[in-house]
This record gives sequence, structure tokens and C-alpha cells, in this order.
Amino acid sequence: MIAGAGLVGWQMLQSTMQSQRSTFDQSAEIARETTYFKEKIGTISSAEELVDDRRLLSVALAAFGMSDEIDSKYLIQRIIEEGADDNNSIANKLGDSRYITLAQAFDFQEITNYKTEEAGFGDPIFAAYEERMMVELEETLASPEYANDPVSSVLFRLQVESNISEQRDHFLTNIATVKSVEDLLDNYDLKSVVLKAFDLEDRANSTTLLKRVLSENPAKTGALSTVLGDPNMVALAETFAFYDVETKTVLETENFAENIVNEYKWQQFKSAVDEVDSSIGAALQFQKSIPDLSSSGISENAKWYSVLGSTVMREVFETALGLPSGFSQIDIDKQLEIIKEKADQRFGISTFSDLENENSMNKIIHGYLLQDQLAQGSAFGSQHIAMTLLSTIRYDN
Repeated sequence: MIAGAGLVGWQMLQSTMQSQRSTFDQSAEIARETTYFKEKIGTISSAEELVDDRRLLSVALAAFGMSDEIDSKYLIQRIIEEGADDNNSIANKLGDSRYITLAQAFDFQEITNYKTEEAGFGDPIFAAYEERMMVELEETLASPEYANDPVSSVLFRLQVESNISEQRDHFLTNIATVKSVEDLLDNYDLKSVVLKAFDLEDRANSTTLLKRVLSENPAKTGALSTVLGDPNMVALAETFAFYDVETKTVLETENFAENIVNEYKWQQFKSAVDEVDSSIGAALQFQKSIPDLSSSGISENAKWYSVLGSTVMREVFETALGLPSGFSQIDIDKQLEIIKEKADQRFGISTFSDLENENSMNKIIHGYLLQDQLAQGSAFGSQHIAMTLLSTIRYDN
């Protein structure tokens, strides 16, 4: 996996990363465990069920870098059950972001998904409404009243188009908040647009009829929309489908298992690297963590505080910057000041976003691995090591 230690091993790993990851991910054990997880996780409905299935729990914990907690079933169950919203929850009290992320990911609260919440749901409805409105506008403008008065005709058109534009913004913003038949029918503005879109304006005051139509599946025998033989009512019922809302936990969603499995594979690969050279494993973790942190929406200082709060990121920075062993003992605000100043002086990193640049990232990682290997010493002597390693460093200009 790694031919050489420290910086040399790192550069060789980087050049073969894609092929090594592909081979590793296809190994029998990884394939067996990930297949099991994907097939089973959607059937789990509680934290207790999760911790009672050791294979599932093993993959879940490994995905969050917590494999060493596999026997802490009671702790993990409580962390997941309590969640992370309450500042007094165990996940928050433990002071380790991994527990918080685990608690947030494995949320067993059921969520009901409505068609109205789907991206773009309201677009075709309003398009149909607008089309009918424009047809009516043209018919009105063709009447003698407007045909013989061009000024009034233009002003009337502009007013109607302006009204439609305002209605569009209101409708598309608010239709996603509709979660029931009552929500729709009790909102005059939304109901008016919907009924015109489906050419059902003459049914505006037939509240009881509309409730039944919207509540029944047209495909089932006896459904009112089908009995009435009105294709517009059938289309209305099928479009909103209040009779077929979907309730499920996040674990049953399409991407949940895939996301956990991808993290599991990466963590297993990183653990395999750790067994060969823990410093390269730390550099690998740093390389993965920094871009996510940099692109997050938190403030500049908050990003640096996150570095100081992470064992791996702190270790890489402290070593690369040559900070003393007692650095972590000084006031945290002073640590922040020093690490930002040193990063700028030594590597030209004036803002955290500079780390998104591959060259800047490499400078930190190479500096870390070089300093780490020098600190370990060697029978060849530190000066010889330094000369050898420096000759291998490659930076893009």
C-alpha cells in the first residue's frame, strides 16, 4: 500500500491513490459488509435495533471514525436517542464532534414527505394558470372596448402581466407549505390559482366535493373524481396526491446508506494506511477534512477554532509550523492568534480559503511529514534525512 515512510511514502500514495482505493473498496470484506449495510439499514427503526446488530453498528461507527466504540453499545444508544439538539445531551457533553455528527445522522424521527415539497412542484401548475389567464386577456383586449382604445389596451395588458408576476412569486413560494387538503382549500389565493389551472373555477364553492376529490385515489374503485368522469378532477387529485403521502425516517431515504457506506470505505482505507504509517494516515485525514471545513459557512475564526479543536488537524498544523509541545496549554484565543500568524509567515496562508489551493495544502502536509520524520530521528542522522526529503518535495509554481 505504501512504499516508504513519511514524505516519500505520501507522494507515492498520492500518485497511486485512485487505483489503490478502487482495489481496496472491491475487497471481499468491504464488499460483504457494505452490501449487508445497504440491504438492512432501511429496516432499522430505533437506536436499540441498530446497536443490537453488530455488523450494522460496525459499519456505522467506522464511517464516523469510531470503530473503537464498538463495544460501547449503551453509550452509543443513548447518544443517538438523545440527539444533539439539546446542549445538555451526551453527544454535546463529550466534547467530540464525531458523537454529534453520529447523533445528527442517525435520526429515527419519522418525516412525512408531501408532493408539494418536491422541487419544481408548482411550476407546471402556475404555467397552466398563466396560460389560461393570457387567453382570457387576449379575448378581453379583442373586445370593442379595448380594440378601439390602444392606450387603455396597453395599460390593461401591463397591469395583468404585473399581477401575474406577483402571483407567480407568491404561489411558488407558498405552495410548498401546503401539507393537507385543508391547507390548500383554506388558502384563497392558492386555491384560486390551482382551480383555474385545472379549469375547475366553477367548483370553487364546492368545498365538500373538492375535499373528497383531493383525498381519494382516482385509481381506486368508487373515487369521486372517477365516478364524475371529470378528467380535470382526476388530474387535480393525482397532482397533489394527498392520499399517498410518504412517511419514513432519514435512514430509509435513497442517499443515506450510500453516504454512510462511502464514508465507511474511506475510513477503512485510512485505517489501513494508519497501520503502515500513522503520520501518513493523519495527513490523509487532514487532506480530506480541510476542504470541507473551508467551504463551510462558519466564520474565519470559527474555522481556525475547529482546527484547534480537532486532534488530527491540530497535530498537522502544530508540527508543520514547528510550534512547541506546550502550545495547546496556552489561552485558546492566543493559540488562534499565533497559528494564524505562523501559517501566514511560513506558508503564505492569509485566509483559511487559501487552503483550498492544492499547492498550499501540499505545503502544510509536506511540512508536517518532514518535521514528523525529523523528530523521529534515524540512524542516518537528521541532517541526511532533511536533505533526502527536501529533494523529493515538488510544488507547482
